[in-house]
Amino acid sequence: MPDERPFFVIGQWSGPDLTVWQIQQAPDYPDELDDAYDAGGGIEIIYAASAEDAEATARREAAETHERIRQDLKRQRERRAPASRRRRRRKVAHRYA
Repeated sequence: MPDERPFFVIGQWSGPDLTVWQIQQAPDYPDELDDAYDAGGGIEIIYAASAEDAEATARREAAETHERIRQDLKRQRERRAPASRRRRRRKVAHRYA
């Protein structure tokens, strides 16, 4: 959308929750954005019409990412489960004299 601007949403992501410490408009120029990436390590730019929209987008993306990770882990456990069940159900031959 043409009225969207880049924002930094600064905070801490924990599971589906996002604790927001600060929201500020990011620089508009690519060179300045490159400097921010170099200085900040892991930075994502969120494009939104306002700071409130940027926060809502960041919260939604955090919840979606958490759900996607949760589903991936669940699928991995389900794929491993049949093999582990087979190992537990292995029959032991008993001999009686």
